[in-house]
Amino acid sequence: MESSVQRRVEAISRHLLLTRPNPVLSPILLKGGQPINGEAEPVIIGGMVLDIHATPSMPANPRTTTPGKVRYVLGGVARNVAECMSKLGTKPYMISAVGLDMAGNLLIQHWKSAGLSTEGIRKQQDVVTPVVCNILDVNGELAAAVASVEAIEEFLTPEWIQQFKDNICTAPILMVDANLSPLALEASCQIAAESNIPVWFEPVSVSKSRRIASVAKYVSIASPNEDELIAMANALSCANVFPPIERGNKYSAESLFQKLKPAIWLLLEKGIRMVVLTLGSDGVFLCSRGGPTVKRANLERIKAFDSSGQLYKVVTSSCPPHWHDATDLERDSHLFAVHFPALPASVVRLTGAGDCLVGGTLASICAGLNIMQSVAVGIAAAKAAVEAEANVPGAFSLATIADGARSVYSAAKVLFNQPMLMRSLNHGLIYHVQAIKAGLIPTIFTSNQVIHLYSKHGLMREARRLFDEMPEKNAFSWNAIISAYIKSQNLTQARALFNAASHRDLVTYNSMLSGYVSTDGYEAHALKLFIDMQSECEGIRIDEFTLTTMLNLIAKLGVVSYGRQLHSYMVKSANDLSGFAVSSLIDMYSKCGCFEGAWWVFSGFDHGVVDLVSKNAMVAACCREGKLELASDIFWTEAELNDTVSWNTLISGYAQIAYGEETLRLFVLMEKSGFRWNEYTFASVLSACSGLKSLKLGREVHAWVLKNGLCLNPFISSGIVDVYCKCGNIKYAESVHSAIESRNPFAVTSMIVGYASQSNMVEARRLFDSLPEKNNVVWTALFSGYIRSQQCEAVFELLREFQAKEGTVPDALILVSLLSACAIQADLGPGKQIHAYLLRAGIEMDEKLVTALVDMYSKCGSITFAEKIVQRVTDRDSVLYNVMISSYAHHGHETEAIQLFKEMVERSVRPDAVTFLALLSACRHCGLVEQGEQFFHSMRTDYNILPEIDHYACMIDLYGRANQLEKAVALMKMIPIELDAVIWGAFLNACRTNGNTAFAREAEEKLLESEGVDGARYVQLANVYAAEGNWDEMGRIRKKMRGKEIKKLAGCSWVYVQNRVHTFTSSDISHSKTEEIYRTLACLTEELPYEIAGSLY
Repeated sequence: MESSVQRRVEAISRHLLLTRPNPVLSPILLKGGQPINGEAEPVIIGGMVLDIHATPSMPANPRTTTPGKVRYVLGGVARNVAECMSKLGTKPYMISAVGLDMAGNLLIQHWKSAGLSTEGIRKQQDVVTPVVCNILDVNGELAAAVASVEAIEEFLTPEWIQQFKDNICTAPILMVDANLSPLALEASCQIAAESNIPVWFEPVSVSKSRRIASVAKYVSIASPNEDELIAMANALSCANVFPPIERGNKYSAESLFQKLKPAIWLLLEKGIRMVVLTLGSDGVFLCSRGGPTVKRANLERIKAFDSSGQLYKVVTSSCPPHWHDATDLERDSHLFAVHFPALPASVVRLTGAGDCLVGGTLASICAGLNIMQSVAVGIAAAKAAVEAEANVPGAFSLATIADGARSVYSAAKVLFNQPMLMRSLNHGLIYHVQAIKAGLIPTIFTSNQVIHLYSKHGLMREARRLFDEMPEKNAFSWNAIISAYIKSQNLTQARALFNAASHRDLVTYNSMLSGYVSTDGYEAHALKLFIDMQSECEGIRIDEFTLTTMLNLIAKLGVVSYGRQLHSYMVKSANDLSGFAVSSLIDMYSKCGCFEGAWWVFSGFDHGVVDLVSKNAMVAACCREGKLELASDIFWTEAELNDTVSWNTLISGYAQIAYGEETLRLFVLMEKSGFRWNEYTFASVLSACSGLKSLKLGREVHAWVLKNGLCLNPFISSGIVDVYCKCGNIKYAESVHSAIESRNPFAVTSMIVGYASQSNMVEARRLFDSLPEKNNVVWTALFSGYIRSQQCEAVFELLREFQAKEGTVPDALILVSLLSACAIQADLGPGKQIHAYLLRAGIEMDEKLVTALVDMYSKCGSITFAEKIVQRVTDRDSVLYNVMISSYAHHGHETEAIQLFKEMVERSVRPDAVTFLALLSACRHCGLVEQGEQFFHSMRTDYNILPEIDHYACMIDLYGRANQLEKAVALMKMIPIELDAVIWGAFLNACRTNGNTAFAREAEEKLLESEGVDGARYVQLANVYAAEGNWDEMGRIRKKMRGKEIKKLAGCSWVYVQNRVHTFTSSDISHSKTEEIYRTLACLTEELPYEIAGSLY
């Protein structure tokens, strides 16, 4: 038995790579540096606002004036908190901003009259002091509000806050409200973090509460309400996975906590040490990891912050400590939650209650009370606030506060005190080893957590063994092990456990359904399981998560008819009302190609204000459809709701449609708006730089990446490699690639493409061979590289290697590469074989494959086969039309090319620049000058397509072939862009056709100046002079080539013999049967006339 236990301990302990980690939660240390002028003050940073309260005396009627009372009240979350603290005996130091106007003067005068410092309050000329207009109902509750608080974000800047660094660094605690801009929030928190000053974050509103995302790691305490909690959790999870709490339902404290616990849990896991969750009339939840403790460094010194000392004395006598500080390090993985009830009150107005709750709690902490006593005082202060006309009562009665605190304190109830999900693998392993050594059987709850921990780190064997050893299992146990197998993509074992489960609930079904939907090839299983869930024998009531999961499946399948059926069911069952349901419906319709359906869902969401999730989904749908103006309009509507996901969605949309300049403009504007870039932002911007082929911009973005500490992110590093490769700077790309720790297939793909662009396939192949494992993306990159370098024989060699090593069917992109190789070699036989293989294997003929087949048959001389393929395609796009028109042009079938263009227009397929290039090429080959001129003018006037260099070059060649050199010269003078080698090369051909050596000499100078040392251009020049018999000039050009060591790329011929392509160049002796070949050639030439035989050498 002992050896069995020892083996088990060793089996688990082998996963222990590090010593036991430091606890996730250290008790919050309330402290400051040395006091300035004898006493350090808590610092409050946020808004000072003038509130206008409008209370009707009767129920309001719309579109008419209602009698009532309108009052000016001093407000602002941070200001209210600070004033409440001062009236409870703790003098805070306020950092804020106001304008030099009536409202600002009123706020400043009141602050001075309270004996508080105004040094930290910025007074700005020509600025409107923040004002909030609150419309209350007849019961005094907030019905609507309009806030004008831009001055806080604009003038309460990081630079202004930095001036008060000494005050922050010596404060016992710092409170910031979310009215600050994200940059100001981060600057404040960073200053506090330098001196280990605890930070209290007050969310202010749902939209601004999301600003927690950038400062969560610095925050010690947060005080959201229910809606703000959900918004904060969604912002920190980077995905909107936490649904809002349904309104209208009355929950007990226990059931409400269970609904909110996942969101609370996430905040604590992200580093926030304590959550004070305000619930209005339902009281307060106080939640922490390890227990409700604020550990004080020097209690006597902290008591000094309460100038009278009365608050500490009166509360400690009324609320003697009976909650033990949970400072045991074994408890750092526990979630501790306690519920404080609200006090009954005669409500006058509710606008200042939450602020006084925070102010009372902060004042109590600074007075030396523990966190439990402090929250009780905060609730008592909130009661006093709701019974007063002002946001903060004119004065507090300490006796009343003490009585209220005692009632709350004595009624507080622990809701939860159990282990949280262990995030540290070592923590879980140590716990498990200790339990085995002690012969203890862990509780069901703890075992479930360890199973989850093991599965998260890929230790499925240990997770399954622990599950099998559990003497008793509940639904959570089965869900944990089933989810573990789903995450490890072992759906067969997951389904076997699902079928064997003694406890199955909705979570079990949803987990299994989600696993099927997220895994390719299991779509039919997902549909059957969804049907089973609705059968009478199962009796499972599907919920919103089930339905949104099925919407994801329908989006994946692209079957909009299924989506409409499910949408109807959601409407019938009232599951279409939340923002999550709306966003899923928008996403489904968009991905199924039904943009009208997506827009109808979005515009018809009138059950409340469209939330951020739905808004982001609609922006993404517009971008997917290419409707960028509409996407931008939606984005800028209610812009204050936008978050990082919103910005990334819009930036990505512009990047995907190659609007590089607009992408970069939004990228810069995003930071100016106070949002931090992340890896998704940089990925889109790098894509834009690649599209623009701007090395300068690429280097600037690379610098931003380094500055933001994201250089080690393999996703971003791959994008940087791609930019440098596409900009032709392979050395920079190599430098970045060599710094990537893991062999990222995307980075390798970019490097292979980069090497191929410079015809360096030797290095591309070396990099390919260095990969221990190769996926289809890397294989496709190498195939494409060989095609780009026109090494067609290497393509077929690589195919044989792929089939031998991978043993799988080549995907569509690889088959496209093979067809391209056949097209380059004009090799019809292998092309037909590939076509037959496609048909025999039942591979779906997508647009790329169809286009590649048409191109292959055309370039292999089989225009009839190409026509037959096109005729079988009913839904033809512009790419297919362009390829076929180009094919007709290549074969000199100008009539068919023009006729196909007319058909294209009749079918409402919009032609593009490639279409007109193909038409001009057809006219050029057949000498149709007038028709070519019509097309050239039509592209600009009828389709608003600006001619590019290739269009101008085609027209110049057309004029040259028609002996109209004057028109070519006139056109060149009208070209609005800089003339490059393409234009001068076309003009040189025109000169050769017309025998005009004078123009040829001018073209020579411009051509060599613009093209550099390309051998093909020198040969072209030499041929012009040779055609005129001007051998001296031809010799001069050849001499230039030798002087600059320019070599002409040797021409080659391909011969297809016995299923193999043989390549020959002039004077080539590399073939294995060179002697036999030349001997046979010599015999053949003896039989030929002298003139013909001489041309063979």
